[in-house]
Amino acid sequence: MKPVLVTIDIGAPADRVWDVCTDIAHAHETIPAITRIEILGEIQHGLGLRWRETRVMFGKEATEELEIVEWRPPREYVVGANHHGHAYRAVVRVVPSGAGSRLEYEFSAAPLGFAARVLGWIMGPLTKGMLVKALNEEVLAIKTRCEESQ
Repeated sequence: MKPVLVTIDIGAPADRVWDVCTDIAHAHETIPAITRIEILGEIQHGLGLRWRETRVMFGKEATEELEIVEWRPPREYVVGANHHGHAYRAVVRVVPSGAGSRLEYEFSAAPLGFAARVLGWIMGPLTKGMLVKALNEEVLAIKTRCEESQ
């Protein structure tokens, strides 16, 4: 799957947006699709943070284990996961912009084998549309949380 990029302008300082985006332990309080977060291991924040996230996707609950694999505060981090034969990568960027900021989410998935490649070829167009919708809902929820305290 080619990377999917969604962006949103937020009327809050970049530091506020960064704080909300990196508060993984409380993400379920910001993003309605997330129903549960469980931090795994000793690292509570930043590079190496691992967590189990349960969210409603396509009408069903799904649980994934995720990890922050790159950490460039205060503007960018990368989340990685392997699931259902794919390597997932999500880049979260916070860009100062005028009096506020812009949030960028870039999501990509790479098949890890032949079966995943074939399934991606068949299902790719359908799942991409649903993915874009879900990512847009997520960045809108983050925007709402960031602006509510302004």
